[in-house]
Amino acid sequence: MVTPPNARRLAPAHRQRGWAGLVAVLLALAIVAWLAQSALRSYGLASKPPAASGAPASDPRERAKAVEQTVIDQAREMARQVEEAEKGK
Repeated sequence: MVTPPNARRLAPAHRQRGWAGLVAVLLALAIVAWLAQSALRSYGLASKPPAASGAPASDPRERAKAVEQTVIDQAREMARQVEEAEKGK
């Protein structure tokens, strides 16, 4: 089998295209990761910033617990007011 003389020159270019594709995929992956990280930060789901004293919690679960406690407290207060109003009648 006879190999053409320019076949050896084409082999390195073919290998470089594979590396260029790999670099392009890695670059695209890095861009997607950066965008995902910034989106998660804006939603408050990644890397919590330090909370100042008296500031509301930055963790969504902590905020939900605080809201739940507020609702429970308000329900108790409302029940107490209703009982007092019924006693006054």
